[in-house]
Amino acid sequence: MRYFYNRKATADASCGLKMSYLKKRGMLTGEESIEKIVWTSSMRGTTTTIIVGVYLTDNPFAILMYTVTDRDGNKTDYDDKISLVTTPCNFGGVRYWFGCPWCGRRVAVLYLAPGDVNFKCRNCNNLSYHSRNNCSIARFGVISREIDKLRSEIKRWSWRGRSTRKVRRLQALERKMRALSGPVTAGIERFTARLRKNC
Repeated sequence: MRYFYNRKATADASCGLKMSYLKKRGMLTGEESIEKIVWTSSMRGTTTTIIVGVYLTDNPFAILMYTVTDRDGNKTDYDDKISLVTTPCNFGGVRYWFGCPWCGRRVAVLYLAPGDVNFKCRNCNNLSYHSRNNCSIARFGVISREIDKLRSEIKRWSWRGRSTRKVRRLQALERKMRALSGPVTAGIERFTARLRKNC
């Protein structure tokens, strides 16, 4: 299991190869296309370069060519073949997905996690999201700010006897806030007890 600072690694800190990006660059229209992609990590300030080749044959696949540098500075070249899975669209044509090379699941994004050498899906990399790594006190603050913002935006509380969409969203956030208030109160009590003990 991979952790940073006692927390799970996040999808935000990983290099994510998205199928939507390949589609936007026109790589899913011709039979063969090659593109160079560069990621810059805002957290670590490093850049990762990958060359993606997409081949739309009878059994479509993608070739990923990239270099990984380990902690000692040794560089290793990798050349992965990723299968592409198609599903039919309602109005004709097909939609492309990556087949995860580890579990075989159909996914829209493959991640190269920090410290790893292979592209995998989010489940196989055991990645979390940045917002999920926050403690209950931080989540409490985020939800509190969302509630304040939403309250200021609400102009009409009901329409034809039903609550409006924003009001229903506000009620859901208030329920979440009530559920979080127990752990937050317990955390604050532990913190103040520790302060009294040290003083």
